[in-house]
Amino acid sequence: MIGHTLRRRQFLQGLCGASAVLLAQQVQAAPARLRSLAELAQQRSLLWGSAITTDMLAIPDLAALYRQQTSLLVPEWEMKWEVLQPSPDRFDFSRSDRLLAFAQSYQAQLRGHTLLWHQQLPQWLASLTAAETATALQRYITTVVGHYRGHLQSWDVINEPIAENGQGLRPNLWLRQLGPSYLEKSLRWARAVDPTVPLVINDFGLEPDSPLATRKRLQLLRLVQELRDRDTPLQAIGFQAHLVANPQAPPSFTGFAEFLADLSRFDLDFYITELDVNDQALPANNAERDREVAQTYQRFLSAVLPLPRLKLVTTWGLSDRFTWLNQFAPRADGLPQRPLPFDSVFQPTETYGNLITLLQSVSNGPNSSTSTQ
Repeated sequence: MIGHTLRRRQFLQGLCGASAVLLAQQVQAAPARLRSLAELAQQRSLLWGSAITTDMLAIPDLAALYRQQTSLLVPEWEMKWEVLQPSPDRFDFSRSDRLLAFAQSYQAQLRGHTLLWHQQLPQWLASLTAAETATALQRYITTVVGHYRGHLQSWDVINEPIAENGQGLRPNLWLRQLGPSYLEKSLRWARAVDPTVPLVINDFGLEPDSPLATRKRLQLLRLVQELRDRDTPLQAIGFQAHLVANPQAPPSFTGFAEFLADLSRFDLDFYITELDVNDQALPANNAERDREVAQTYQRFLSAVLPLPRLKLVTTWGLSDRFTWLNQFAPRADGLPQRPLPFDSVFQPTETYGNLITLLQSVSNGPNSSTSTQ
């Protein structure tokens, strides 16, 4: 995500090559004896999930780890427009249907991700007029949402609509061809087909205490207010939470927690949709990196886990072997990044241990409302 086209099918077949790190004995337990993040999260009515691809289903140990640790899955690329409708007259749901079947095989849920994004679009869209674009968009939303009606936990209807500089809406195809009304129309088209699935606007760069994040948060508040004023169907806001570890200036999230409290007045749920931690700025030593990454997770989740409207947390991947960061944010020293709860050979990292502790500490906390869907 974050402005990159995630064409990862070939990349996902390679190995990062990182060796496992020795952890404390309680974290090094065999996978069958590991505490489940999903089970601990469920105790506080919270879904715990991860992004996944169909390529990962072919790795038995990794598939078993997903079954053990997640109650929610989200396709990394299998539900992008270029995949689902490669030509104007043909839809292909085979890959995303495989992920739905896998989720259902162990009573997990699947999120829809994503209907509108400015990347991974089919080439044939570029030649359409404004009127043809509107017709194609409505047909696409109607067909795709209809195909999965009643089977998804939620839909990311609009992905990354805020301009990267925080000044207004992103100048994407939809804004150029249809104007700002594309947001409301898309949400209404989705709701007309599936009257119960939660509809979501998902964006990035909103979490840290920084001037840019503050601008983006203000712009998102304006957008939500405008949609609410027109009684537009919208049930949740998704926050990607691609965090960056920085030992010289550890990130803080006080403003983000305050922003969520402010956003609560719109009667919206909050989803953490793509959580990971970029370790580019950290030393090469694995133990030092793991400690900083785990502490970044802890700082962020400590700020948001107590909030009653938080309904789910999804990491962008489960194992370091397949993190998108190795392709789109490589380290200068060439070492693979270590941003996720499990390392490249599917062993738990220090982050996993911190997550277990965090979920245990809040399992009986204030977030006791029933989870969406």
